Amino acid sequence: MATRSSALERATGRRAESEPRGKARPQLGVVDHRHALQRARRRQARALYFLSGGVLAAALTVAAAGHAMLAATQLRSDTLQSQLAGAVGTEQNLELRKATLESPSRVMSLAEHRYKMVAPSGVTYLQPVDPGESVLQAHESARPAAHRSASVPSHRP
Repeated sequence: MATRSSALERATGRRAESEPRGKARPQLGVVDHRHALQRARRRQARALYFLSGGVLAAALTVAAAGHAMLAATQLRSDTLQSQLAGAVGTEQNLELRKATLESPSRVMSLAEHRYKMVAPSGVTYLQPVDPGESVLQAHESARPAAHRSASVPSHRP
């Protein structure tokens, strides 16, 4: 059976340039529409498969980064919590030391031994005295009543 290219060669007397020597051309046929749709669907499925894999990989990467950041924050929080506990302990020790240094028995002991002070034989407490009226009150009472009323401005509307 003669092909179309061989009929063309016989008519023109020369061989077609695009056709390599020694190789047969592939069989051409009518493409079924269903076959083309199946190939397109397979291509779409592959693209969807790779796209969903990329989205899954990105989601896992974001989750891992979030977990690492959470772990770093928790480590920092634990470190600060331990520093706070140490500082509270130190503050309590200093408060206890301050109370010990301020105790009356220690103050008396230092006063007697170091500064050679002597404890009093008795303590006399003075009664508070009423100082009386203040200078301003005495000055106000010494003024005449008429002079006071003239110096005070009236607030009548």
